[in-house]
This record gives sequence, C-alpha cells and structure tokens, in this order.
Amino acid sequence: MKKKLFGSLGEHIKTNWVMIILALCVAGAGALSFYTVKDINEKLKNPDIPEPGVVSQENEDFEQQPAQDVQNEAENIPLKPQQDSTGRAAAAQPQATPAPSASPEAASAKSDREFVLPVDGKIFAAFSGDELVYNKTMGDWRTHNGIDIKAAAGTAVKASCDGTVENVYSDGMLGYVAEIKNGEYTVRYCGLDSKVLVQKGDRVKQNQPIGTVGEIPLELAEDSHIHLEIIRDGQYKNPDKYLE
Repeated sequence: MKKKLFGSLGEHIKTNWVMIILALCVAGAGALSFYTVKDINEKLKNPDIPEPGVVSQENEDFEQQPAQDVQNEAENIPLKPQQDSTGRAAAAQPQATPAPSASPEAASAKSDREFVLPVDGKIFAAFSGDELVYNKTMGDWRTHNGIDIKAAAGTAVKASCDGTVENVYSDGMLGYVAEIKNGEYTVRYCGLDSKVLVQKGDRVKQNQPIGTVGEIPLELAEDSHIHLEIIRDGQYKNPDKYLE
C-alpha cells in the first residue's frame, strides 16, 4: 500500500516539477517582502534614526567652524620668498663675512721681511736648532745657533735691519760682536774686526756699515765668514726664515 502511495506521489512530482519550483519562488518572495516592510515600519517608529534627506544640526555646526591657520602651528615650514614692488621674488642677500683678524705671525711678517743678509756671500753652515753638529775647530758635537755666511776678511758688514745698537763687545769664542735690536728681535753679528763702526745706543739703518769681517775663534777651521744669529724672546731663531 505504502509503496503504491509513494510511487504515485513520485509520478505526480515528476509531472508537475516546474509548477512546484515556481510556487516555492513565489512563497520566498512573499516572505522577503513581509520582513522588509516590517523592518521599515520599525525604523519609522524609532526617532533616533534620521529621515532620508535631513541633515543633522551637529553636521551643520561642524561645517560652519572657521578654518584654522595650520601654518602657525607647523614647524620647520620654509617661508615663501618675499616679493618686491614688481612682483618678482627678492633674492636672499648673503651676509657679509667679517674679515679675519690678523694673527701674531701675520702681524710680524712685515718685520720678518725687513731682514737682509749683512754680506754678499754663500750660506755654507745652516742653523741646527736642537740638533748637534760637528765643530771642526773644537773637535766636538754642539748646536749651531745661527748661520755662517762666507766672506773674505775685511769685507764690509752691513746692518740687516733698522734698529738700535744694544751692545758691542769682544767674546773669546765669537770674536768681536755687535747686537742690534729691532722690535722683538735681536740680531747678533759675530766675527767682526776689532774696528767696529757703531757703539751702544746708536740708531742704525738697514745696509748701514757697522764693521768689517774679522775672525771667529770658535770656527777658525772654517773659511772666513760672518756668523749671524737672530734671537726672539730669549730663543734662537732660524735666520733663514727671516732673511730675504
């Protein structure tokens, strides 16, 4: 009996399947429309939900707020170039760089160039500074505090610079010596003949004769010459750095 019933139902479904599907679609559409209408009615009853096309007062207040000047709050924003009366951007004026002040070395450069060789001759023994050099006459090693300028005995010796004669004396190792002061410098002429032409306190000019070439007991093994020293602040200086 059951088998016959289900068999008849299956045949009926096979015959009318299009109509069954169509009926199901209509039923689904009706249910969807029902719930949509119900949802709209609930929203219309809720006063918190704004109606379409109505702008809230809160949004109007926000739109009416004045704009803030963000440039005043920002940092490190480059300024726009200023413009002149013609509307063109004015170029930034470079700041003048102050001239550097003269150093003590530069200030003394002028006096450095005022020194000249006291005789026309070749420098054959240089300033040694702290380095020891061999002395042929004494047979030992010692510092050489000046320069030796080759010149025959009797050759005129001239002042290397303007200045004042500080002292004239005879030394057992350096022969007759004349010292002439020029500013911070003292120029010492060693190995003069006994007939020195200047005396203490004399004012001398550059290239003025002060004596003639004599002997230097400390350096008798060397050729005839003048031994020249330059002293500043109690320290021996290299004359090569001061002579033209």
